[in-house]
Amino acid sequence: MASDTEQSLSTPLLANHEQLGAKLVPFAGWQMPLDYGSILGESRAVRATAGIFDVSHMARFLFRGEDVAEQLDRALGGAIIDQPVGKARYTMILQEDGGIMDDLITYRTAEDEIFMVVNAANRERDWDILVERLPELECSDLTEDGGGILAIQGPESKRMLAEISGSSDFCPEFLDLGQLDSPFGELFIARTGYTGEHGYEIFVTAEQIVPVWEKLIELGAAPVGLGSRDVLRLEAALALYGHEIHEGVTPFDAGLRFAVKGWKTREFVGGAALRAIENVERELIGLTAAKRVPREGYKVFCDGEEVGVICSGVFSATLEKPIATAMVEKGCDGAFSVDFRGKQLPVERAATPFVPHRSRD
Repeated sequence: MASDTEQSLSTPLLANHEQLGAKLVPFAGWQMPLDYGSILGESRAVRATAGIFDVSHMARFLFRGEDVAEQLDRALGGAIIDQPVGKARYTMILQEDGGIMDDLITYRTAEDEIFMVVNAANRERDWDILVERLPELECSDLTEDGGGILAIQGPESKRMLAEISGSSDFCPEFLDLGQLDSPFGELFIARTGYTGEHGYEIFVTAEQIVPVWEKLIELGAAPVGLGSRDVLRLEAALALYGHEIHEGVTPFDAGLRFAVKGWKTREFVGGAALRAIENVERELIGLTAAKRVPREGYKVFCDGEEVGVICSGVFSATLEKPIATAMVEKGCDGAFSVDFRGKQLPVERAATPFVPHRSRD
């Protein structure tokens, strides 16, 4: 896959993004829309009505075999063997020491078939690791097949999909999968997303991606870029690889035990290391600031003592103030501050998510 300094890949919607006035930037080897004029405006549109994201840069893998669930159960951090057909599940790829190599979603599309979406920046490494761990499965990388992923998020997302399909009887529960009839052929959808809002991801073929995008725009979905995606996911306190989670962080540090379901008894890569942890010494917390945004890498203090570091920080479009996540020593109870380039300024510890989730509504 191309690096940011080499020729970037582009999704089938490049011309559409250009027509909509998108600011295009290199991201994980792809040319992607950062915004269409207003990061904060796009973020507010998702919370108020609906926005549509082109996330076709995300890597798509397919695994087939009679014991596909059993093999993935051993290769991944979370339990897959009990994942029902027709359901998605959030999980991780772990190192032997329990560090997080990536987070991902598995989609159980059949008894002998599991579809997977992983982070674009980790596509090559994840592929190599999984192929090595799954030697008996049929493995396919579908990322550059000409299709892609559209994510429609927001309280009006179901209405818009219903207008396309003529039906509102789809994906009643969070993490459901479905097949939706449409004028563009059958659409494979999942009730998932990365904003905390009620929404869906639509897995479209090369023939479907442009007309489905254009129809959703026509129905009122606001085009949304990577800038707003980051604001929305941080408001929802959803982890991002390379920020809240990475190889030096375990699922326990990041408050993601649910993503390693069955860790106490299952045999899987990283399981022994997780079971050997006696005390979790760090935790991921939320912070808010008065004016300046705490940026990644800034040092965090509690009662004047250095206790951690900022993982992510943005100006929240919903709360209209700076928000951030920080990895700090567990049990800190005092006045927090952040070192803004040599000057310590006060911040407030905040409950997360910063904005209530509506994905299950």
